[in-house]
Formats: sequence, structure tokens, C-alpha cells
Amino acid sequence: MNLLEFQAKGLFARHGIAVPKGATWPDLPDSVESYVVKAQVPAGGRGKSGGIHFAETAAEARTAAEALEGSTIGDHTVDSVYVEQRLDIAHELYLAVVIDRDRRCRTIVASPDGGVDVESVPQERILKVPVDPLLGIRSFVIDRVVRFLAPPPEAKKALAATVRALHDMAISEDAELAEINPLAVTAAGTAVAADAKVVLDGRARHRHPEWGDLSAPAEGTEFERAVAAAGGVAAEMDPDGDVVAVVSGAGLMMASLDALVDMGARMRCVVDMAGTPFGEAPGLVGVFQAVATLKPRVTFINAYFHTALADNVARSMANAYAKAPLGGRIVLRLVGRNAEEGRALLTPLGFEAHGDLEAALKAVIAAQRKSG
Repeated sequence: MNLLEFQAKGLFARHGIAVPKGATWPDLPDSVESYVVKAQVPAGGRGKSGGIHFAETAAEARTAAEALEGSTIGDHTVDSVYVEQRLDIAHELYLAVVIDRDRRCRTIVASPDGGVDVESVPQERILKVPVDPLLGIRSFVIDRVVRFLAPPPEAKKALAATVRALHDMAISEDAELAEINPLAVTAAGTAVAADAKVVLDGRARHRHPEWGDLSAPAEGTEFERAVAAAGGVAAEMDPDGDVVAVVSGAGLMMASLDALVDMGARMRCVVDMAGTPFGEAPGLVGVFQAVATLKPRVTFINAYFHTALADNVARSMANAYAKAPLGGRIVLRLVGRNAEEGRALLTPLGFEAHGDLEAALKAVIAAQRKSG
């Protein structure tokens, strides 16, 4: 769940991290002398893309917010605008807590060179400190980060508190990423999150009733969003491709993609059905509906199950196909318990069913060439 800035700052404030006064347009923050007006989109580089404006008066802030609302920043339409207090910034730092999958722990990433050009900061100006998940964040780790950031003396205490709070927030909120860029050190010596980026593990929602209706904005293409709404995962590739692969599992999705491309297939997209064959609506029906909109010449369904009954999966496919017929040719590779019965069920519907992967892949290529 890639949160919008105002959502991330709400989490920050709840965990004791200082944030500027702010309000979601059409509201304005109270008792503010000047404003920053920000487009709320799940993407970086808003400043360089015209998504951030400064305003000296409330009237200017309203004008800027009205101009941003409904505009486009990159591939995203601006559906919401956040207006906040403009800070008196003396120094811009960078601070983040990320999951380091290689080390299997969270890592603090810090740089004294925060701001819009953080991507170009040389490596020697970036500190990465892994945090032992059994020991937690220790005082010496925080001291090391603060020394590297080299804030003015009056800001050291506030900065240390922010480092600890960001780490603790990442753990308690199941955040895959918690980033502050810039972390503003004000002329008064305070440390304030001038911007915020948080990616939550959506699979942990059951542990967080306090998230309530918190949700991330839809990302990806229209097709990818439609598949996601049905419960699957999709990745579009070549708009001129004529083969769609629908598979059971992320690993199988990558393996199928590699094999098909190696054999010369031009891929339109790949789809991981995930648990849609076993769930309620929209489920697999929604996946088939989305695929049907692409009008592929060939749809390759590669389903391999260790524990699930393949004939039950076939019935789910038959039901989805009845409600959302797929155009073009359908090549099916179905493997698992009762797979023979499943293939027999789908063959009369026009599925070219196979149990052997190589035979199925060759059938896809043959169908692609014949259709072309």
C-alpha cells in the first residue's frame, strides 16, 4: 500500500514525528502565515513536475489548489490536494527505514544531502545501518546516524528522537518503507518531516484495525487495476503483443514469460491468477473479463497445483469463461490432482488442453503464427 503524503504524515504524527500543520483541500490549515500546496499522487518528483506550489496568502493557496485539482502529474491524475504550513528550513536531510531483504532486517538510510536531487547524492554521503531485529534500535545506532547527518547542536536531540520514532513506526505499522525527504531542520532547531512516503504491507491489514478505511490510490494501467480489483496481479508489456499468459503463481508467471519470449512469442501481458479460482466474485470472472478487453490472439493458461484439485479449478475456469468469453485461441496447460478430468471438462469449450508444458508452449507459438 503506497500511501499518499497526507496519509503518511497522519501515521507520522500518530507516532510522535513532527509534521507541518496541514489540511486536505478545500480546507486550509489554521494559523499559518504562508503555504505549500501539493498534488497528492503516488509518485516522486512532484516538485520538478509542477505538482508543488508555494503561496504567501490563503487566496493564493486556493488558486494553486484549484489549478492542481484534476491535473495530471506524470501518469497520475490529481484527485486530492494537500495544503500545509511552509517551513523556515535551515537544512534538508534524508532519512528512511527500509526492509533489507538480503540482510533480513530493517536498515536505516540517511544522508545530509536531502531534497529533490537526493538520487544524485554520491555513495560516500549515504549511510546505511542495519538494525538487528532481536536487539532493536540501540542508542549507539541512533548516535551514529545523528553524527553522520551532522545537524547543528541545537537540533541533535530532536533529530535523535525522529530517528527512533521513524524506526519504531516502521515496525509497529508493518511498513516496508518509511521515508522522510526532506527531513527539515528549521532555523529554530526542530526536526520536521517536510515530506513523507510510506509503503505498508497490505497483507498485514488484519493486524491493524486502526487502519480503518486507509487505502492506497490505484496504481498501474487500467488493465492492471482491473485485474488487481479481481484479486490477481498483472503486468502489461508490449501493446502490440498478441499473447496473454494467465498463470497460477508469481514464480510460474516469470518462468512462463521467459519460456515464451525465448520461443519467439510477442507478449501483450502476463497475469497471476493468485487465489481467484478459489474465491468469490469478481475472482476469476473479473480476471477473464479484463483479459477479454485486450482481445488477444492467443491466451495461454498455465495452471499447476500441488494441493488443490485441478478439476475444481477447471470448473472455476468454465464458469468464468461462460460469463466472460475469451476471444482468440486458448491454450491450456493444467497439471495437478484430477488434472485429466479438468482438461476433459474444458476441451469441449474450445480450450486446447495439454498436460505437458513443452507441448503447450509449442501450441502457443503455433497458434500465434497461424493467427498472424
